[in-house]
Amino acid sequence: MRKDVLFPTSIEKELRFDNWRREGGIEMLLSDMDDTICPTRQIFLTTESEACDFLAANAPAVSREDWEVEVKTINNKLFEKYGVNPGRWNYLVDEITEKYSLSASVEQEARRIFQQIYLRPMTMLEGASEGLDFIKKVGLPIGIVTHANPEWTWKKYNWLGLKRFVNWDDIFIVDENGHKTAESWRRAISYFGQSPDQCAVVGDSPRSDINPAWEIGVKHCFLVEDRKQWAIHKQPVDPSVKIIHRLDQIAEAALNGQLS
Repeated sequence: MRKDVLFPTSIEKELRFDNWRREGGIEMLLSDMDDTICPTRQIFLTTESEACDFLAANAPAVSREDWEVEVKTINNKLFEKYGVNPGRWNYLVDEITEKYSLSASVEQEARRIFQQIYLRPMTMLEGASEGLDFIKKVGLPIGIVTHANPEWTWKKYNWLGLKRFVNWDDIFIVDENGHKTAESWRRAISYFGQSPDQCAVVGDSPRSDINPAWEIGVKHCFLVEDRKQWAIHKQPVDPSVKIIHRLDQIAEAALNGQLS
């Protein structure tokens, strides 16, 4: 077999992917943002760890390990009730303050620490910039469908330099007080003037991205798989879902390894 078949040039790669998407009637790629484009989960984990360190040092009646379990358990419960509203961290502090009789100074500092989640600058995940750049070069429009606080989304848009790939109006923000569901994806697709069968979707969450999109008729889904994914987001996915580990693997996955 010819070497250029095994190792196509970037132009050949773009042409093959463009043919694939045109044959499939794909008019737009819709991408999740958090933990698909940027490492949001790590920001949460780092900040939660700092909070548990602080609480263990200043409310020592509870061990560091128990604080970690307590914060995780309460946060998961509040996520189901309040979605991704940043205010849920204040509710978490309210709960542990009442339960463990935290002093006013400890309570205040705990609130400050948790809010650092929304102040820590982010960079792109490995392969994300390259993947978005490839999609843009092919000429396939990109939309971002994110479930987050609007103010925080604007910060991420600027930290990540996403204007290289999408305009601010190309970001659909799912209500922070709810959850990212099939109806959320339906509204997002309608916002972009498309139908489900005209879109490909990429995201890291089976619960919030892949399965809801598949449910409404999106037939080309790419799961950015991560074994460290939060348990509340894990679900089985349809066998047709293409598994990748970073955004710059979309073309390879779409073409079933033809670019190897």
